[in-house]
Amino acid sequence: MRYREGSGGDDPGFESPEDMWRQAIRADLDTLSRGRFPVYAPTAPLLPAPALTEWQLTNGTLTKVVLCHGDPFAVEGPWLLVVTEDAEACASAGPGYGLAELVEDERDRLFTHAGIDESGPAGPVVEAEILIPVDGVPVAATLRREGPLWAARTRPEAGGVVLTVTGRGVDPDRVALRAVDDLAPYAHGRQELLSALLLRRRRREGGAGSPGVGRPAEPRDSAEQTLGLTAHRRLIEFCVTGTLRTESALREHRVPRTPRGETGRHGELWENAVRQQMKLAGEDHDEANEAVTAMVNQMTTLASAVDWFPDSPAGRAAMEESIRFTAFESEVSSAAAQRAWRADWFRYHLDSRPDRSPSPEEGRLWVQLRLQSRDSWLSLWHAWHSGR
Repeated sequence: MRYREGSGGDDPGFESPEDMWRQAIRADLDTLSRGRFPVYAPTAPLLPAPALTEWQLTNGTLTKVVLCHGDPFAVEGPWLLVVTEDAEACASAGPGYGLAELVEDERDRLFTHAGIDESGPAGPVVEAEILIPVDGVPVAATLRREGPLWAARTRPEAGGVVLTVTGRGVDPDRVALRAVDDLAPYAHGRQELLSALLLRRRRREGGAGSPGVGRPAEPRDSAEQTLGLTAHRRLIEFCVTGTLRTESALREHRVPRTPRGETGRHGELWENAVRQQMKLAGEDHDEANEAVTAMVNQMTTLASAVDWFPDSPAGRAAMEESIRFTAFESEVSSAAAQRAWRADWFRYHLDSRPDRSPSPEEGRLWVQLRLQSRDSWLSLWHAWHSGR
């Protein structure tokens, strides 16, 4: 609960929800007033519920404003999202999202806001050039359409901005944009949208099958007693899959993306594995967390270095041996590689403490020794793999 001095009302020290609502609106409008570029919104089609969804400051300067109109919770829409970005800031930031990524962002947004998972294009993919009226002047725009979803980007000659429009259930040929003179309705709409999102989240959390009011969650330990080594396996599989997915996206010059529904799983899986490590190895939380961290980093590094891990019999055996070495210090056949990784890992953390300030020569030597150590570790895994 927040308080302020001299707020008026029956309790001069209490700040009501209405007060906080008005303060949030004023804060948004104050930030938006710093902009050095016009902010755009759709004039056609006429859609309800105008709202500010996002703004971005870069080095204290407003560089991006996002406005929306329509129904944010319906698959069929109608829904329009207009992003106005300072053209100079865009140029200095380098290449931004492609239109395909923006369409996928809209699928992610619907999943986050409404719990609806659209697995992919619900229609043919079309890329074309269209004209979008901006302040009454038709401007060429690049369009990507995937069924009912689409994204378009244009750069009007006037205004010094880059405009990106994302639509759902709206014909892009009907869209027209204008500079907004009064952003107050959008700032008010932002608070209404945030309230609607909070209400929907509370309803989901209190629904059937999930803990709610008067319904305590099941104690974590009771659900984890039977996990055994499964908690370690689940965490490794999750992290390795994520690492390989990210590397693949970067190779293909795509933006790495977490699959819908997996947000938040990393922390849960990690804590499960740490708790199991504590039970199995008799370690305290910090010791178990360090052991799990070393194990996961070895597996993700191995996945990036060899083509037989994790999807082969040898890969699955390597994972099982790594888990057993971590949990029980078992004398597995890959113990030499396990010990080499562990020694390198702890030496790396000791040498990279923030209180150490090595000289440039020490730094170069450290990098050289680390590379040699990593090569030695990988050679031990190659030898293990060849001996199977």
